[in-house]
Amino acid sequence: MSYKEQILIINIFMIYYLLPTTSQAENISLQEKYNLYRNRLLSEWIIISSNVEQFGTNIPAMDRYLDKSGEVYSVGWSDGNANFNHWLGFLATEYKLLKINNQDCSETLKMLLYSMFAIERLDLYSEYLLRRYHNIKENENCKEAGFVNYPNDINGALLRDDVTLGFWKQYHSAFKCNYGNLTKTKDGTSTFTSVFQKGKIPRQTMSQDNICYMLQSLALIKKFVGIENISKIEINFENNYIPEYLKSKKIWNNDIIDFGLWVDDITNRLLSNISHHYPEQKIVLKCKNKLRARPSKTNFGKILASYWYIKNPITNDLVAEGNGEDMGVFLNSYGFAEVADFITNQKIHHTDNSDKGLAKYLFKAILFKNLRVLYSAGIPLPEKIDDYMIRALASVADINQKKNSTELLYLLRDKRDNFPYEHYPLILTILHNEKYNKIYNPQTNIYQEDYQYYTDLLNQAPVSFPHSDTTSTDYNRNWSTTSRLVWPFKNNNNNLEFSGLDFLFLHNLFCIIFVEKNFYIKTEENIKFAKKNKQYQKPEMKELDIEYLYKPIKINQPIEKFLN
Repeated sequence: MSYKEQILIINIFMIYYLLPTTSQAENISLQEKYNLYRNRLLSEWIIISSNVEQFGTNIPAMDRYLDKSGEVYSVGWSDGNANFNHWLGFLATEYKLLKINNQDCSETLKMLLYSMFAIERLDLYSEYLLRRYHNIKENENCKEAGFVNYPNDINGALLRDDVTLGFWKQYHSAFKCNYGNLTKTKDGTSTFTSVFQKGKIPRQTMSQDNICYMLQSLALIKKFVGIENISKIEINFENNYIPEYLKSKKIWNNDIIDFGLWVDDITNRLLSNISHHYPEQKIVLKCKNKLRARPSKTNFGKILASYWYIKNPITNDLVAEGNGEDMGVFLNSYGFAEVADFITNQKIHHTDNSDKGLAKYLFKAILFKNLRVLYSAGIPLPEKIDDYMIRALASVADINQKKNSTELLYLLRDKRDNFPYEHYPLILTILHNEKYNKIYNPQTNIYQEDYQYYTDLLNQAPVSFPHSDTTSTDYNRNWSTTSRLVWPFKNNNNNLEFSGLDFLFLHNLFCIIFVEKNFYIKTEENIKFAKKNKQYQKPEMKELDIEYLYKPIKINQPIEKFLN
């Protein structure tokens, strides 16, 4: 194909992208729909705040229930598997597209910076919040439960969110919702749900799913965001811990932040939370424990034993979900370590033989659905296995049967029934562009087929925004779940609306691969005003028998006390 023919194809793609192609598009281009979704998200689904240590800020809600009249009566933050992944990925890819198109990216950089600080807030204060909940004191003379142990609490152990009753009391009207009635436990109301106050257990920490998805978006941040000047961005802290930590790691220097180093540091912390070392205990899978792995001082009667698991840093119990008791963290250990090695470019994350033997063998066997017995022989596995984490990790680290193989791209392009996960091949191609652009470019059939597929899929997203109302004329099954990218076809029997972050994230991944030019954002003036000038007052907290967690404890002691 000649150069002119390639340009002609690209121009046709551009025209096709900018014009509606299906009846669902309702005379609106994908770029216009993107801006509609974006403005709605920023105005109704998240509190973007320079007060980066205030609980609940800079974390998007994901779904909300509507009453019969169409009014919002409950807002939910989901279980943390879509929030940070989609939000961080959306911001990182938007930042890249704005840069490519010479657009102002200051607003996007600010939101990304605030959200990275939200991760730091969760890392630093999760133990503090758990100590308060479990009434754990620093020592016998300590008057109050809950304290900050700096720098040890910055360790990669995070609550899934910190959307608290105090946050809701202050900001519920921004989500177009009433405050509601207090729950029996008096740490929430009838009109909002967060994992912080209503998970499988209260104050629920991150599972391996959460870590897997966060690593996916951290990889995109590392790819697209570099050393940035933040002098014009307002940032307010309650304590000095986070700035001092980042400065001690050479991440923050004067007005400059190195996002690459920052991502590396968070990645290393997350891995340290799931990969343990002697003299810590292993988890041991024994028949007597009903085939559930438990921390054990002895290996007597073991089937398997592993240092790969996730525990609550305060109670020392395994976390409530995704903890490794089914040996799932061990099963994914090869993928986790490969991802961390790729992101940080440090070959230090393969521990407990995760780079060889059974862990590596099982990971690739499930990924490629083939239990290899000999080099050219094996036992096929069912395609219906929902290997979402294994595929997600493989897409970041480019895990193939052989190092130089491109088989993974074809595997990830397979849109399986109920488990399509169509963002994975885009992420693979973006992160490993030099390898895959040889077979994924405008001259190939798979490129053109995928362009058509993604364009049609994005056009199907309702202009009225994703929802689960099957009686509505613009209902679309492809966009009727909290996140198509995490739960592609999850059944919802209620009248739910969704944030649309899955659309925004997928749209940007699509644009980076297929139509990176002519991207722009158009922020509504009322959103700019609300975010820049509207001051949400501190909520009145008059009920004496209710603990409103609003922001972390203010530490008056000098930080040097913790550094000596």
